[in-house]
Amino acid sequence: MVDVGSDVRITRAQQGDLDSVLEILEEASRWLSSKGLESQWRPNPAFRQTIKDNIVRGEVYVVKGGEGIVGTITLQWSDRKFWGDLPLEAGYIHKLAIKHAYSGQHLGLRMLQWAETKTRAEGKRYLRLDCLASNKTIREYYEKIGFVHVRDTLEPGWKASLYEKKL
Repeated sequence: MVDVGSDVRITRAQQGDLDSVLEILEEASRWLSSKGLESQWRPNPAFRQTIKDNIVRGEVYVVKGGEGIVGTITLQWSDRKFWGDLPLEAGYIHKLAIKHAYSGQHLGLRMLQWAETKTRAEGKRYLRLDCLASNKTIREYYEKIGFVHVRDTLEPGWKASLYEKKL
């Protein structure tokens, strides 16, 4: 458990957290769609299995507040799908989302700061992430907090922008 403020804490997700994690990701997906933006977090059995497998491997974390789980973040130590066979010198963030009711509290930033601290503690030099290339708002947000655009890549069905931050 790592504190990220007196009101929330981040802990490793347990198998019993699967539905809560999926609900948060699906809510974020619906919100993006309502804004006319693409989302890669579409509910289906394969996506559910991916999240379940990530939880079993200890890569999924949940953000707990007074009302239970309010956010989620996945932190991995390799990402061949997007980044290829690079040296194992980075942490890779995926599926960062919070309940919409908690927006405006800088919770996403606090989760990213937590990931930086954890990645640095593992002796890694970079924190990396990907996002939808078409989402200008999130790209500007990541750049504003110190992530540098590395390149864009095409994935089946969508285009991703890859970002990294030197730690």
